[in-house]
Amino acid sequence: MNLSHHLDLTRQQTLPSLSHFNELIDLNWIKACLKETGKASIRKRKLPAEHVVWLVIGLALFRDQPIWYVVQQLQLVFGTTQYCVPSASVQARQRLGLEPLQALFSTLSQAWFQDSQQQHSDFHGLRICAVDGIVWSMPHTQENLNHFGSSKGKNASAPYPQVRATCLVNTNTHEIIDAQLGSMDQGELTLASQLKAPAQSITLFDRAYFSADFLINWHSQTESRHWLMRAKDNLRYEIIKQHSKHDAHIRMPISPRAKKLNPLLGEYWEARLIEIEHLGKTRRYITSLMDSKAYPPKEVAMLYVQRWEIEMCYREIKSDLQDSQTLRSKQPDLVYQELWGVLIAYNVLRRQMRFMAERAKVSPLKISFHIASMSIINILRHTPLESAGNLPRHLEHLLESSKMYVLPEKRHRLCPRVVKGKPAKYPKKKCQSA
Repeated sequence: MNLSHHLDLTRQQTLPSLSHFNELIDLNWIKACLKETGKASIRKRKLPAEHVVWLVIGLALFRDQPIWYVVQQLQLVFGTTQYCVPSASVQARQRLGLEPLQALFSTLSQAWFQDSQQQHSDFHGLRICAVDGIVWSMPHTQENLNHFGSSKGKNASAPYPQVRATCLVNTNTHEIIDAQLGSMDQGELTLASQLKAPAQSITLFDRAYFSADFLINWHSQTESRHWLMRAKDNLRYEIIKQHSKHDAHIRMPISPRAKKLNPLLGEYWEARLIEIEHLGKTRRYITSLMDSKAYPPKEVAMLYVQRWEIEMCYREIKSDLQDSQTLRSKQPDLVYQELWGVLIAYNVLRRQMRFMAERAKVSPLKISFHIASMSIINILRHTPLESAGNLPRHLEHLLESSKMYVLPEKRHRLCPRVVKGKPAKYPKKKCQSA
């Protein structure tokens, strides 16, 4: 009872300074994740657990600033003093660990995805998602190198330790639905098999994810959990039923290696093969959408274009949010913690841009991430938290000016790949007139 009393007292004392963040993340979700993972603050500290969660998120939002500055910027120090030494911030991160940030990411991403389900276009009642991998570099410490390893080329390894992530992204909003992190000795397929795609969805993959075991499992786990990818050039198959000239129900043999790894697979597995002529080239797609009437072949093939949205999502995270810099953490647990903070921060920004898009009556992808993210971060940078109501007021002003952040229409230009001639090393000799 005494422990519970002090825990409740601490929470009541820390909530006032964080209440304005409710506009971005419900504090009840943060408290629930801390309680679930056993990381809630018991002692009254300068940096309680709720504040440290926001510190980790702030490290992603203020990527170019040192940790002590982020603490001051978000005014996270509890009590009368406004300052704490940098080592106290590092120790607070170590106490917090990675579990609360991972749990918070899962809670927020699932809740926000459900919230956006009825507001954006889909494909014949299916939510459109994409899966792909991404790699981050980190400081070169022996701990990081031993735990994560690094990518290896033909002649040498990468100069920094690296961490691999595989993410499931909503292609209509760029919000991340699920993610798995791991060391470099874990392949993208291994991490992707742990992702939880929503029901009534279709997920777009590139050809690196072609695996009978993986795709059969992906399709069977949840109701109407479909997939689509480009077909390999050397695909072996036989036609079971020809829907039309370029649309067929096919059967493919399962490789001996796949059967050895999973004896339950059987001898064959089935899918649908679609061929489309585009710019004089034949493109082939393979999918679990077997009904040719409900899902017309041309529409299915054109849907694959949206797979590139996940590449744009990764560019926004690494180039705009992180300014193309390496991670800052020097210990494996803090690397994981920092990355969960990056993914949460990105989803927070993307959610606010979804609200801006609704106000401007455009697609969320029409809002400029580069400019809108700077505006949201500047609101946090220049809004004193002790001034009641400032953050909601500034966010409302941002929503009112949403149309200013809408990207112009893309120009449809055809830029064929050509080899340009090398410029001359020396200037051309000019002929002198007689």
